[in-house]
Amino acid sequence: MPTVLITGTNRGLGLEFTRQYIDLGWHVIAFTRKPHTAELQELNQEQLHICQLDVVDHAAIDRLAEELAEITLDVLINNAGTTGPKGAPECIEYSGVDNTDYDIWREVFEINVLGAFKIATAFHPHLAKAERGVLVNMSSDLGSMTQNTMGNMYSYRSSKSALNMLTAGFANDWKDIISVSMAPGWCRTELGGAGAEIDPAESVTDQIKSISKLTAEQSGCFIDRFGKPVAW
Repeated sequence: MPTVLITGTNRGLGLEFTRQYIDLGWHVIAFTRKPHTAELQELNQEQLHICQLDVVDHAAIDRLAEELAEITLDVLINNAGTTGPKGAPECIEYSGVDNTDYDIWREVFEINVLGAFKIATAFHPHLAKAERGVLVNMSSDLGSMTQNTMGNMYSYRSSKSALNMLTAGFANDWKDIISVSMAPGWCRTELGGAGAEIDPAESVTDQIKSISKLTAEQSGCFIDRFGKPVAW
């Protein structure tokens, strides 16, 4: 039974990844700030190992990495992320050139960049034990400088661009795993908002298919849910 570790699993894409990987027969290690949510508890617990974790707690990440030291990870999905206290489009209220909340910006970076970096570095040894270990950093089209034609959302955009830089660095430093940034599309989640165009289940289905086909040559790339390159 292959094993996947997913962060931010109590809602949105993280929860959907958890659900679909269980349906595919995988063992899922689910990191979440809220381990007792009904949606997680309703899933097949025989294939699910839930761990309470806030990715800003680096000491807790180290403890979990040690507790799970014997585990081989086939896939790690660095999914935990935030736009701040509000999702899209309301988050533009505090992330524009004239209304930036710097405390929120720091929080966004702490979760989306530093938390993702800490998870990746702590669990790289677990991925390296797999025949084909894959690290997926959950990015966004909003992290593409090429596609930025609207401005605003500076905190979230810059955090995802920084995450893409981490992916490129990991690919250079870690030749023993595949590291990619994934743009899932604009999904109807708490973060993406009710007006988003893509159902989370549809996006995750496409992403899982693409993850299963990744090759070493794609390590360091920024791709969409279909596995196609996204412009930096």
